[in-house]
Amino acid sequence: MVDAWGGWGLFQGLLRTLKQVSTKHGVSIATVAVKYILDQPAVVGSMVGVRLGLSEHIQDCNAIFSLVLDEEDVNSIREAAGKGKDFFKVIGDCGDEYRRAWVLIIAISN
Repeated sequence: MVDAWGGWGLFQGLLRTLKQVSTKHGVSIATVAVKYILDQPAVVGSMVGVRLGLSEHIQDCNAIFSLVLDEEDVNSIREAAGKGKDFFKVIGDCGDEYRRAWVLIIAISN
């Protein structure tokens, strides 16, 4: 996935940007990433996993709802993320694998 997006170097740049924003707000990189995604107009939800036995992850996840990313935060994340390839063009949208012509042909022929 990292290679498909643009490579290790670009990914590390995105992580550095997320780390700067997370340090500024006193939250984790994951919290910033989820908040950024949830703030996108086309997104209505996110699935967040919590490791068993680590209650601090629950508190960190709750910070998503009080975190407010300012314009500078959003612009820096958008700039870093924009350096990679468009994932929808590279791997497709969720479920595209079932809408591809060869899959439909196989399904119809069975």
